[in-house]
Amino acid sequence: MDAREVKREVGARGVEVRSLSVSYGENKVFSDFDITFPAGEISVVMGGSGVGKSTLLGAIAGLVPYGGEVIRPSGGISYIFQKDRLIPSISVRKNLDLVLRKVFRDKEERSERIAEMLKRLEIGDKAEKFPTELSGGESLRVAMARAFLFPSEVLLMDEPFRALDIGLKFRLLNALEELLASSPRTVIYVTHDVDECLLAADRWTVLAGSPAHIAGEGEIALPRGERKVSSAELSAVRAELMRLLEAE
Repeated sequence: MDAREVKREVGARGVEVRSLSVSYGENKVFSDFDITFPAGEISVVMGGSGVGKSTLLGAIAGLVPYGGEVIRPSGGISYIFQKDRLIPSISVRKNLDLVLRKVFRDKEERSERIAEMLKRLEIGDKAEKFPTELSGGESLRVAMARAFLFPSEVLLMDEPFRALDIGLKFRLLNALEELLASSPRTVIYVTHDVDECLLAADRWTVLAGSPAHIAGEGEIALPRGERKVSSAELSAVRAELMRLLEAE
């Protein structure tokens, strides 16, 4: 059994979107749209601005009204947004404690879980800081901690690394990989950045048009830990992604 087959065994199933329809007034974002995101894999969704990438995540999370059917695991959903969405008036620790209160009643257990997660993300010394005292990278690490502390089967990511410099972005992608190694999820990851896709995706999809349709899709077989964005093994994928994105 190879690594991809092992990942597909994680969780009961992935996420299936069937006959999805979403409209904003006269604007039809999706109409009779189908897509499947396999269990335990990172599926990256790309496409031009306004094509419906964030709307797709919102429908999967149940945050936007839609027609059709979204079949998802019963274990809950974690979400890393473009902005960290931390409560500015309480500490990092209290922000994270809010996520765990309904899951773990014991305060000491919650405290231990939070401390361990912050340590793993190299921000153990930020627990009593307020969100306004954090850098952009630190805030994103807290958002990642929140997503992985919640015991979900599905993780949605909506361009969380968009405003970060290249070095920090790559370090956080490595942190994401380490978290997934110990706590596997079905990940649906929206980005506009081709390099992020090349480094993170098990499979990729490019959306285009209005209503949106799948302009192209594919898989990246090379293990994520062995990838470099400049490598020859990824050159064909990069060329295809660029062709599809430039064609919009």
